[in-house]
Amino acid sequence: MKILRFTYGLLAAAALSLVSCNVNEMPEFDDSDAYVAFTSATPKVNEAAGSIQIPVMLVSKAGLSATVAIEVDTENSTAIEGTDFTIANKTLSFDKENATQYITVNVNNDDVFTGNRVLKLKLGDTSMKLGAAKVCTLTIEDDEHPLKFILGTYVASTQSYFSGRGPWPTHTITIVRDDDDINKVWIYNLEPYFAQAGYNADAGCNMFYATVNDEKTLISIPCGQEIGYEDVCLYAIEGADVSGDVIENGTVDINILNNGKTLQFPNAFGACRSSNLSSGWFNIVIDAAGSEGGMVTFTKIN
Repeated sequence: MKILRFTYGLLAAAALSLVSCNVNEMPEFDDSDAYVAFTSATPKVNEAAGSIQIPVMLVSKAGLSATVAIEVDTENSTAIEGTDFTIANKTLSFDKENATQYITVNVNNDDVFTGNRVLKLKLGDTSMKLGAAKVCTLTIEDDEHPLKFILGTYVASTQSYFSGRGPWPTHTITIVRDDDDINKVWIYNLEPYFAQAGYNADAGCNMFYATVNDEKTLISIPCGQEIGYEDVCLYAIEGADVSGDVIENGTVDINILNNGKTLQFPNAFGACRSSNLSSGWFNIVIDAAGSEGGMVTFTKIN
């Protein structure tokens, strides 16, 4: 009796196993599910580039043939067709050998600062289904930005006040513009110790916003901005050496010299715990020689 029960148990387990295997099989993609979609939702192009090609893909197992119309969402675009851009091809055709096709957008490079313009494109009439990515937002970047002369990469030789964390013979910083405020910039890798330790801007670390005065002679970084590590923030010190008081509620100032070719820091600066301003420093950047009173000077390389 026990043997029969055991046999029946094996048969039942085998049946369940077969059912389980069938249930867990991966579904196969069928061309009834084929679709057309953008492969990039938010591309960017500088107006000086002249044009950009925006890819659109037909996802099909057998390589079906299809067409799709390209439409401009004029209500939600700030770029004006014929003034800021033209589109070379508003119909795309796909087949087995051409599963990816490109919309060519020609952009107008004018000599007037108008700010960035946005062009919203939509996939329209098609002989195929549309995928989830059926809208594309293209940003046309204006290259006549009023802060263009300071945007780019700078390098300096700097020294850490703390032993073992310097000097950095190629302490490199990068300044990029803000997309919404023409008087605002972002500075990457200003704090070299954290850049060296792997806390980079891609992870939202070691990047700080700054404002530029109307005369375009001074960049001011508000103190207290978090560096992206616990409660560590950026602060300035009164004077170019480490003996001055911490500027807790002020700014890390940068003098713009030689039409943006040189940046000079009149104050020492560094990363400190906001909860312990007196002794919680991770690093204080001073001049390359580490001498008292020396100013950190960056030179533009790109």
